[in-house]
Amino acid sequence: MPMDDHAHAQVPVTEPPSTAAVQVRGLVKSFGSGETTVTVLKSIDLDVYFGELLLLVGESGGGKTTLLSAIAGILDIDAGTLDVLGASLTEMPPNARTRFRGQRMGFIFQQFNLLPSLTAAENVAIPLLIHGLQKKEALSRGRLMLERVGLGDRTEFLPRNLSGGQQQRVAVARALVNDPQLLVCDEPTAALDGPNGQKIMELIRDVGRAPDRCVIVVTHDSRVFQFGDRMAELTDGRIVGIHPIQKEAMA
Repeated sequence: MPMDDHAHAQVPVTEPPSTAAVQVRGLVKSFGSGETTVTVLKSIDLDVYFGELLLLVGESGGGKTTLLSAIAGILDIDAGTLDVLGASLTEMPPNARTRFRGQRMGFIFQQFNLLPSLTAAENVAIPLLIHGLQKKEALSRGRLMLERVGLGDRTEFLPRNLSGGQQQRVAVARALVNDPQLLVCDEPTAALDGPNGQKIMELIRDVGRAPDRCVIVVTHDSRVFQFGDRMAELTDGRIVGIHPIQKEAMA
């Protein structure tokens, strides 16, 4: 998909007729201190709308994962404002932010972060158990979600007995089991072959299609592009273009 390398406007070319689920204004994030300070995000402005799947693309080291982690409330920011699902993350105390993330967000990151001593079903059930669901019901819902990602026959397997692609699908099931309003994904298809990647992206797309939810996906995988509504390109810590995705051009 062509990108206008000279476009530096922070406003989408075409705005979806929806309400912003995520509003980022003037976001700055640096790492290090003094002469070793590296500014990774440089005054980012971005809106992500309910009912859409936004792709974050760009060169490695451009700030995509840092932006995703800031939006997810995992990283503190140095400057700017960050409003997510009607709440200000920048004004929210750390404990409240942790509860907010657990109740309303789902996460799929490159590292699977599965607990090695728990079965696949138990790993998927963790978000439900944290929020007070009875273990029997949580495990039942975990097994159902594993069936949806094609692992109905692996529910009692430990992570060490699963392939990398299967572990990725367990991580996807865990992110979706709590029915999140905001789903943030960092390379969700990186460990998956074509058919399984297609199945996972269809599930993720279904989450974003709901009018009260949205999805943000960081990806280098061109197979994922067909599932997105808009694409934001990050280069050297700045958004250099936001474009609607022309699905007919990919057919």
